[in-house]
Amino acid sequence: MANLNSCEEPLMSMYRWSTDKPTQPGWYWFRGKAHEADAFIVLIDEAGQFQWPDGGFQEVSLTRGEWAGPIQEPDE
Repeated sequence: MANLNSCEEPLMSMYRWSTDKPTQPGWYWFRGKAHEADAFIVLIDEAGQFQWPDGGFQEVSLTRGEWAGPIQEPDE
């Protein structure tokens, strides 16, 4: 029987962290510059803003951290 775990890779391996800020709307991973908190996923809207977990909004252009994505939606 084949070992399925040998073929599986962690989800995050598909993405690379970068300080380049997203320029297109979509879902992205974000982590702070100092990695002071766990990475989390945000939805960037057409205006270039996203919502923090605490409910506040911010423009992507004002962030200090690293981005990965965009995250592709799963197939049905």
